[in-house]
Amino acid sequence: MNAAQRAAQTRLANQAEHYNARQAKAAEQGPLALAGFWYEVCRKLAKDALADGDPSVATDLASHFHDFYRAHTQSPGSSSSPA
Repeated sequence: MNAAQRAAQTRLANQAEHYNARQAKAAEQGPLALAGFWYEVCRKLAKDALADGDPSVATDLASHFHDFYRAHTQSPGSSSSPA
């Protein structure tokens, strides 16, 4: 493994440690804080992918949010949701 690979591996390990600590803290604060944690992490992934020229991650994230919204707002026979 060369120096660049070691640096990348170290960065990923540090990031994982950071996210694990933030996730644990959010979990202690309740389900809404944990949902907020995951929103922020996923949004960062999408933002990083956009910066690298890949809009598909943001598109997928938006689609998942839309599906989640529809699944939790529609009742049988209801037409009150925006999509």
